[in-house]
Amino acid sequence: MTQQLVTDRLVLRPAVEADGARFLEGLNDYDVVKWLANAPYPYRESDLCLSGPDGSSLWPQLAVIEHEGDMIGMVSTEPHLGFWLLRRAWGEGFATEAARAMCDAAFGRGVDYIASGFFDGNSGSEGVLTKLGFQYVGESQHWCEPQQKDLPHHDMWLDRSDWETQRT
Repeated sequence: MTQQLVTDRLVLRPAVEADGARFLEGLNDYDVVKWLANAPYPYRESDLCLSGPDGSSLWPQLAVIEHEGDMIGMVSTEPHLGFWLLRRAWGEGFATEAARAMCDAAFGRGVDYIASGFFDGNSGSEGVLTKLGFQYVGESQHWCEPQQKDLPHHDMWLDRSDWETQRT
């Protein structure tokens, strides 16, 4: 993410080294990370490198979700919509708000569709995707690094024309 996005309650911005402690807090909480496909668990400080020597983000596809000046999670629409929140930020609608802003930005850049999905049992992500208008397109098996096994995955899709229709 190269530019900052602002919503009613959130700032979405590039990750910087100062976010490291919160990043580690989230990715070392098994209840947070168990639904992420590729995050190592436990997540060690040696796994963390958020910015290059010039301060630029090494994760340009990720946006920090910031609420009242505090990092509470991450969101991305590249290569698909994915997100996580610190446990203390659950249940407040932050994931939906952040994901909505990122979808708006992606479709504004001319993206035709956004893929996403959730592992079987992850009702939180299912709810966010459903609220955003994602449509179920199938099931697959995906490796879940934190759980160290293949899990059933519900594949979802959001088309730009559907997004524009629901936004008007």
